Amino acid sequence: MLDARSFRLGALALSVLCALPLASCGKNGGGGKRGGSEMAQWIDSPTRGTQDGNVIKFAQLGVKFEIPETLYVFRNCGEAGHSPDPGISRDWVPVVVCNSTADDVFGEGGGEEDYFAEDEAAAAGAEPIALTFYVTKKTRPIDERAVSWFEGQFKQAGLGVFEISYQHEYHKKAGIYSKLHVLDSGTGEPEREIIQFMFPREDVVFIARMEYPFGETRSVDQDWQYIMWNFDFAAPAAGG
Repeated sequence: MLDARSFRLGALALSVLCALPLASCGKNGGGGKRGGSEMAQWIDSPTRGTQDGNVIKFAQLGVKFEIPETLYVFRNCGEAGHSPDPGISRDWVPVVVCNSTADDVFGEGGGEEDYFAEDEAAAAGAEPIALTFYVTKKTRPIDERAVSWFEGQFKQAGLGVFEISYQHEYHKKAGIYSKLHVLDSGTGEPEREIIQFMFPREDVVFIARMEYPFGETRSVDQDWQYIMWNFDFAAPAAGG
């Protein structure tokens, strides 16, 4: 189970990110005017996707996610609940989630639910973690010129920026990749690590995000590669 301090740090990290003008996190939410593309309209009124075997599709979002056959940590993938947590962000709508436990996954589920592995991880003190894809309305460009702006905002918010760059071809997507650290307020040393990739599509932005204790030894990076590659779109669309 996550302890109170872990919950606090996780909420802080995500609240810092959603405080940026990528998406409004205010009381009224919305991330911009209603309407727009079908994808933007889905954000206003999310609907369930469809699943055929290990493939989950969201027709209105144009999203196709094939659950990888081999995963080491995030073994339980499926459609996420589409209600944002108001304590974190009202505008980041979860689409797909891959958990290290079998919790919070809708539908048929994905990878094999290895409860023995969960028990072993819990016994070893491993923290339950997740990799989640969110979508929000785009309020600013996500391009090369935006990298320095985001880096400044992250630092101003107190996060350590280990890496940030614009990727033209990152697992079939173009966007901004960042590796961020939540720092101990006393020592300035990293306590948690956040991997995040923001990639635009028409008038929305998708955000892939995972967070775990700094120094995590589980194969999160390998899973990230598989999962990112398998999150795809049904047809080409303009980004930027």
